[in-house]
Amino acid sequence: MPLVLTGILLTLAALGVGGAVVASRNRAPTSQGHQGADKKYAALPLMTFSLGGNDARMVDVKVLLEIDPSVDGKVADPYVPRISDQLSDRMRQIDPKQLAGADGAMLMKSTIAGVLDRELRGVRVKDILLDRMVVR
Repeated sequence: MPLVLTGILLTLAALGVGGAVVASRNRAPTSQGHQGADKKYAALPLMTFSLGGNDARMVDVKVLLEIDPSVDGKVADPYVPRISDQLSDRMRQIDPKQLAGADGAMLMKSTIAGVLDRELRGVRVKDILLDRMVVR
């Protein structure tokens, strides 16, 4: 009886190890270099806007747009003046205190997303990255 139990335990252990090896090969993540190659960014120039509120505060913003890899990285360049103009109007409605912390970054991203949806209708923007945001 002990010999049969030992045989069954060894068989189960071998099956467990074999299953783990097969599962790890199927779930192995792709290399980071390959994932990064699939991402393409369009850079908007550094823009400075006046903020709302009682005091004269400004915000400097540099934005990277993650776009479809098949689209040219300069796709947003012709629209920069219109994007900047629309953002200027929207920034005047934001109080500088609203831009503090992580909520401020989320507010900035949602504001930029609203403008981009309107101005870049033909371009699918996957993500908006704040490369630089300085309130002064």
